[in-house]
Amino acid sequence: MPREKRDTTVLNIKIATPTYKRLSEFCDESGLTKTLAVERFLNKCLEEYFKKPESERKII
Repeated sequence: MPREKRDTTVLNIKIATPTYKRLSEFCDESGLTKTLAVERFLNKCLEEYFKKPESERKII
């Protein structure tokens, strides 16, 4: 039985090679795909950002 399709959007980015290597190492150790790892990291960061009042939100 095929998996249900998720609503997705393609995001193409360039990141520094050392960051990519750390992401790859993390994914190898955790067993997560790069897509899932990046989604989780972004969601965690964005959740923390949007919890703050607008007056306290600062660009990282």
